[in-house]
Amino acid sequence: MPQVILKGVTPERCEKLSAPIASRVAGLINVPIEHIVVEHNDCLFFRGGKKDEGLCMVMVQWKTRPREMQKAVAEKLSEIIMGEGTDTVEVLYTNLDMNDFYEFKQGE
Repeated sequence: MPQVILKGVTPERCEKLSAPIASRVAGLINVPIEHIVVEHNDCLFFRGGKKDEGLCMVMVQWKTRPREMQKAVAEKLSEIIMGEGTDTVEVLYTNLDMNDFYEFKQGE
């Protein structure tokens, strides 16, 4: 946790983007890189009845953080993804109540 979900990119591009995304987000919010999960979500976008292949939607699920931090992360995510050839990046945050988050690990 946090989870960065990429929509509108191929699985191969998501895999390529996952390391720089995890590294930059972890640095910006000051958490270990292992806490960042990057997920590929296979979907297509259509605008005006036509397929929009130039759009990547990024959904970030995390605990509530300051707006300035959200903006900095959104800008960095957009920079990374547009650097790989995407025309438009939209970033949407879901701020979670961490009282509703549970994690279980083997051996704990």
